[in-house]
This record gives sequence, structure tokens and C-alpha cells, in this order.
Amino acid sequence: MNNFKLNENIGFYRKQHGLTQEDLAKALGVTNQSVSKWESAQCCPDISLIPQIAEIFEVSIDELFGKEPKVNAENGELLLYDDDVFRVFVAQGKRILTVEDMNDLNNDKVIDIRFPKNCNETTRQYFKVEVFGNMYCDASINGDVVSHGNIECNMINGAVLECRENIDCAGDINGCASAKSVACDGDINGNVNAQGVACDGDINGDISALSVACDGDINGDITGKNIVCEGEITGDVFYENN
Repeated sequence: MNNFKLNENIGFYRKQHGLTQEDLAKALGVTNQSVSKWESAQCCPDISLIPQIAEIFEVSIDELFGKEPKVNAENGELLLYDDDVFRVFVAQGKRILTVEDMNDLNNDKVIDIRFPKNCNETTRQYFKVEVFGNMYCDASINGDVVSHGNIECNMINGAVLECRENIDCAGDINGCASAKSVACDGDINGNVNAQGVACDGDINGDISALSVACDGDINGDITGKNIVCEGEITGDVFYENN
């Protein structure tokens, strides 16, 4: 059991759903101390609780453990979940190529997906999307996003569940964000998990990052190594020593 990844994901998904440790403990019939120990990697949940935890967080058990989508060992085909997520990818025969695969073949083959402005600003459609490449949007992304590359957009009205590279947002991020780095010209209204965070506005959520630079207020707890905030911090600050 991958305790290190599991503990991170329990904390991430709990905060993403706006739950306290007490809320999650009550839903599972365990103590607050148990949830705290799970998230600090002191112990693992009982295996009988795993399906219930995944159901509460609305993720698969594989996602809870941070596993990649399964691959058919016989033909290398990527087995995707039937979860109503719109997915955009390149396939070589029946095999879905990752960003790393495409980089190995030719840098020009990496997908660049551009959302038309009318798709978002006019219809205000909410949908979940996963792109095995880079995402660009001149307007808003109105839904939860997984990107295997970079994300550049005006506004995100949903959660960036995972961005394997960097997020550059000209407007607000109205949800949680998980990426290598997050640069936001507006406000971030959710929890952030990244190596580096730079925000011109306010951050209204908890932050876990090596470096944090915020020109506005931070209304949440911060765990990091280098923290610079021009405004006020209304939560607790935990400095990493290594």
C-alpha cells in the first residue's frame, strides 16, 4: 500500500470537497485522530474503508492511491474509466500516447488544445476534460480539468485536479489547483498544491508549496519553505526545514 501517496491524496481530496478532518471522520465512523494520522502518513486507513473514502471523494480507488490509468500489458493500450470525462489524446494504432511518448517521437506531435471563446462564454457549459497535452483557452474553462502538459487560460471555473506541468491563468481560479507551478493574475479561490505559487490577487484556501509569493491576502493555512505575502495571512504558517 502506497502510504505516502495515499496520505497526500486523502488530504487533497478532503480539502477539495470542503471537508474538515472532523467531517470526514464522522462520515466514516472513525475518530478525528485517525484521519489526522492518515494524512500525516503515520498509519493507513483500514482496507475496508478504502471504497467508502473513494466514494465520498467521488474518485476511483486507483485515483485515491495516485495510480496512473491502467495499461493492457499485452498491447500497451491505455484502459480509461467510463466516467463521462471528455478526453483528448493522440493514438498510435490502438495505443494512447503520453506527452513523454510524443516528446520522444517529435516535439511537434504534442497536442495543443484551444477552447473557442464561444464554447465557454456563451453556453456556460460545465464539463470535465482531460487532455494528454497542453490546454489553451482565450476565455473561461467551466469545469474540472486534468492536463498532462501546460494550462494557459483566462479563468478556470472549476478545479484543476491535476496539471503535470505549469498553470498560467490570467483571471481567477475558482477551485483547487494541483500543478508543478501556478501563476495567477487574479484570485485563487481554493486549495493549492504545487512546487511554486505566484498570485497577484488573494488566495482563499490552504497552500502547500515550496515557494509562495502573493500580492494580496492569504486566507488559509500555508505549508512551505519560502513565503512572501504582501497582504495579511489569516491562517497558520508551517515552515519546511528541508
